[in-house]
Amino acid sequence: MTPFEIIAPPLIGAIIGYGTTVIAIKMLFRPHDVKMIGRFRVPFTPGVVPKRKNQLAGVLGKAISDQFWGVDDLESVFTSETFKAAVVERVMVLISDPDARLSFLDPDKEQDNISLQYLKDELCVRIQAAILRSDLKRMVLEQSRRFMTERFGGGILSKVINDKTVPLIADRVTDLIKKDVLKNGKTIVMPMVENELRDIAREPVADVFNELIPDKDAQRDIIGDIYTTFMDSHVRPIVESIDIGAMIADKVQIMDPAGLEDLTLAVVNRELRYVKLLSGVIGAFIGAVNIFI
Repeated sequence: MTPFEIIAPPLIGAIIGYGTTVIAIKMLFRPHDVKMIGRFRVPFTPGVVPKRKNQLAGVLGKAISDQFWGVDDLESVFTSETFKAAVVERVMVLISDPDARLSFLDPDKEQDNISLQYLKDELCVRIQAAILRSDLKRMVLEQSRRFMTERFGGGILSKVINDKTVPLIADRVTDLIKKDVLKNGKTIVMPMVENELRDIAREPVADVFNELIPDKDAQRDIIGDIYTTFMDSHVRPIVESIDIGAMIADKVQIMDPAGLEDLTLAVVNRELRYVKLLSGVIGAFIGAVNIFI
């Protein structure tokens, strides 16, 4: 056998093995789109990955959400001390900003602000309810007796009026106040609510918090306690509403085939090179075996 006859089979086998593997890998991603010849689609177009991109997106999203980043993982992130500390610090930055204002509370700037209107209505209802729950009769009675004592002194007329007349008057006045609160309470309370909201909206947030809670460490502790309390009660419904699998699937589906190819090759390109080389080695081995057959 000549040297050429010895070298040719392994060389040709290596070229065939390497070349077919390269073509097979390329066919996974190429072509990116359907190729047509007249009315007929060219076979094997588009490539396997572009053709099955939607199915791949669903499988990938489900695998990640089930195996790597599920509801429990999200919950552990939101309830971790690190995440809590980051939230507290961002809130502290906000409430320490001298230029920050709660301008959305300003009734004068209201423009179809449904949330603000709901807040004002809710405050009015709660104030009305608080007034009705209070011991109005006792307050009216005490104030009436004080007035009668100051007006008529400690004489007989004062005692007669206090013991017999004032309780009757207090009952009647209390009933009238409650009826007026129920009927006209919103008209009376709303201007006061709007004035308070206006003052809060125009005052720097830092001043509001510093007036309520002067100590910075106390502010930080209170914000942290509010966050912890809120998360203890609501974190599970929140994280269950976040569909990580669907988000990943949507991201994959909107990727163009070239981008998906680049992403895949960025992860497995080194391994694919080894596969190509191994295919060449196997082809060369088969070619060498053929020499002796």
